[in-house]
Amino acid sequence: MATTLRKLAARAESVAAADVYGSGALIENFEQRLATMLGKPAALFLPSGTLAQPLALRIHSDQRNQRGVALHPSSHLVLHEQDGYQQLWGLQGKLVGQRNKVLTLADIEQLNPAALAALVLELPMREIGGQLPQWQDLLAQVDWARRHNLAVHFDGARLWHCPAYYDKSLAEISALADSVYVSLYKDIGGIAGAVLAGEDDFIAQAKIWSRRAGGNLISFYPYILAAEQGLEENLASITDAVLYAQQLGPLLATVCGVQVNPPQPQAAMFHLHIERDANELANVIADYAEQHEIITLPKPRGIDSEGRAICEISVGRSTMAHPPEFWRKHLAACLTATS
Repeated sequence: MATTLRKLAARAESVAAADVYGSGALIENFEQRLATMLGKPAALFLPSGTLAQPLALRIHSDQRNQRGVALHPSSHLVLHEQDGYQQLWGLQGKLVGQRNKVLTLADIEQLNPAALAALVLELPMREIGGQLPQWQDLLAQVDWARRHNLAVHFDGARLWHCPAYYDKSLAEISALADSVYVSLYKDIGGIAGAVLAGEDDFIAQAKIWSRRAGGNLISFYPYILAAEQGLEENLASITDAVLYAQQLGPLLATVCGVQVNPPQPQAAMFHLHIERDANELANVIADYAEQHEIITLPKPRGIDSEGRAICEISVGRSTMAHPPEFWRKHLAACLTATS
């Protein structure tokens, strides 16, 4: 923490004044920078994605006088927000697609569009190893929503990964959606915070809802300074991280007892399904790190339907500091160790 704060203090020396309740050059320039990056007219800094996403969906819902929103079963709103989008925001979730598979046009064609205001598409899909729909299928999903007068919202917490896979700019990808959320700490390395981008009138409404929900804090300057620092330090490396993950995933799959999901990574992340008890594996990982000063795996984040431990591999600059063969060697050694 001290190192981070010292860097931000040095950065703050060149800033004339803090932001105040969403106003001021620091926050306004940052929001416009992100809006331009995402190809939208306007953007709003918010303290979290857990606020940004249901807020966006509520606006789309009010505009269409309909409370239904289509969500994949692995959506963050479904799994990790204590049902806030329904309990606090008055929305009604309609689950679509299979829990462990990427969403397809065939899935959403099963929906009743008359009961919906918006379609939420997560790019990439974190809970299933960072999987992405093929570009043409994504276009078809968006076209289906447009034909039925549904808003399209991108859960783009890790949207930064997508240009490398789709060979499209962030703006070209975001152009498909009415609203886009991105995280400022996932991959970017900020302290916290999110940005919601869309049309001018949409963001004007978002500012009102943010105030209602307690999201319009007196100042955000530590988070904005950290996000600016993170964008400068990390954004350019994410494409390299995706390409590295595409090499690393198949290599780790050659380790006995390891399965990679997806077999060919599409983002700068993927999941390993490992034939070990999750608690036992956590102990082995900790012991190996202590003995070798190398953290080969994160702690398991769950188990799959066959009882295998699931570990999430997130590729960043620390991972890329070593060749993929380095990680394969240590993964194999770690998994043959005993706790």
